[in-house]
Amino acid sequence: MPIDPRPIQDEPKGFTNPTVPDTLISVIIAFALAFIGRAYVLEPFVIPTGSMAPTLLGAHYRAVSEESGTNWPVDRQLADAGDGALVRDPYTTTEFEAGGLRERSGDRILVLKRTPFSPSIKRYEVAVFRNPADPNENLIKRIIGMPGEQIALVDGDVFVRSDADPAPNSLDTWNLPGWTIARKPEREQREVWLPVFDAARLPRGGPVPGAWPFKPSDDWSLSGTTLKKSGEGEAQLVWDNTAWDIRDRLAYNDLDLYRDPRFGPGRAKNWLPANYPVSDLAVSMGFEPSAESDALTIELAARKTIFRAELQGNKVTLSSKPDSTEATEWDTLESAELPSALKIGKASLVEFWHADQSLWLFVNDRLVCRSSYDWSIHERLDHSLRSGSVDSILPLSRGMNLLSSTEQYTKPEIRIAVAGGNAALHRLRVERDLYYHPYQTTSSMRSGTPPMGTHPLSTAALGKGQYFALGDNSPRSADSRVWPEPHPLVMQNFPATSETGVVPEELIIGRAFMVYFPSINRDGAIPVPDLGRVRAIH
Repeated sequence: MPIDPRPIQDEPKGFTNPTVPDTLISVIIAFALAFIGRAYVLEPFVIPTGSMAPTLLGAHYRAVSEESGTNWPVDRQLADAGDGALVRDPYTTTEFEAGGLRERSGDRILVLKRTPFSPSIKRYEVAVFRNPADPNENLIKRIIGMPGEQIALVDGDVFVRSDADPAPNSLDTWNLPGWTIARKPEREQREVWLPVFDAARLPRGGPVPGAWPFKPSDDWSLSGTTLKKSGEGEAQLVWDNTAWDIRDRLAYNDLDLYRDPRFGPGRAKNWLPANYPVSDLAVSMGFEPSAESDALTIELAARKTIFRAELQGNKVTLSSKPDSTEATEWDTLESAELPSALKIGKASLVEFWHADQSLWLFVNDRLVCRSSYDWSIHERLDHSLRSGSVDSILPLSRGMNLLSSTEQYTKPEIRIAVAGGNAALHRLRVERDLYYHPYQTTSSMRSGTPPMGTHPLSTAALGKGQYFALGDNSPRSADSRVWPEPHPLVMQNFPATSETGVVPEELIIGRAFMVYFPSINRDGAIPVPDLGRVRAIH
């Protein structure tokens, strides 16, 4: 038999066939790394309830309106209505049967766990922590107050005061120097805007009563989502505040169909308080000028003041004046020039924000002008309350906080004007900010203690290692405003930071930073995750 003259090749150096012990060791190491990562770096959680809706969703139903194409989440309490339950299109107010809707699970999130080396949680970030009243339960809320601060919730906004030696709560607490409003950064503000009106959600057959919020006008023609101005001169759009007032309504909570969907505070019912007027608004649209001289004006009447944004050519201006017949002169707050004039015949995205006592003006996603006003708490209340002096309203009346009354507050109004030729507006939208309401339940009236932070007598004073947390779904969130006393085990283990209404630093698990696997859609033959909601959490 012939012999192969080629030498026998050795196996490559360093190569060995894996043995069973080697494989077991590799598996053990992989599991160990996974457990270490879960214990000290990342941990997944499932959102259980709707206290952060619609930012983060717990178990819920999702309804779809054939009339407007709207797709929105509905609280899982819809199941309590049983057969024949109805849901209501938030844009057209059309009611239809909820039969066939299936309950969906909550969003699955990743939490960056807190360690001695972790950066401190910042205001308005979303955190997961153990419930101070029940440490076996995990909660998720937005961190509003930081250690060493006093917290006041005024007309839906957050005011803070840093003082190493806070004064005891009294009717004069909110009148002390040092109170400032806590403004949300742009990223967080964009995350929490909530829809009020969207021209893209009008019924396919055109506007119907209840779906169009502006007073009738012959100066405009509507085609699809485009409003076309007819002729020269000025054409206006004025929000009809007598038929549709802007309040902290939320489609997620709209299960009581006895409530008027467009007007009034609605009746307070068990788990849901009345609706409050909201003056922190965002108005956006695509503005298409027909000539360089065409001008766009957006006015927000809020808190007895008119705030105005003007665009013409490449010039933009923010101004204000008191909302009274005597005031005629506008006070220019800020002005700027765009790099180039708005393009003729092409829509430019314009956004005008009024939030946290600040005005923002964006053109094509670029911040071009901003101005702020720094009212004190008493100034804010003087402008926000419809009548009566602040000093006459603050004293408790038989245990009731009069600031809790929804009809104490002024209502916002919107006016949009276009001057010039045949300009057009595309997809007009109105959104509102979060509103941290001061609603006082009957039980807290009996105790004579308003919800924490909502009255000078219940001002939240945070010490070292204490945080104040609120849910985005303010009417449906049990949070720092209304928590009971901490659990005895929490008080025993963390005596320095345990206190009613606060989150001890030791109970914070970490910062929620990503929705990695949203709720499952089981309406079809194959369950499909709503991958469109995979996103970073702000």
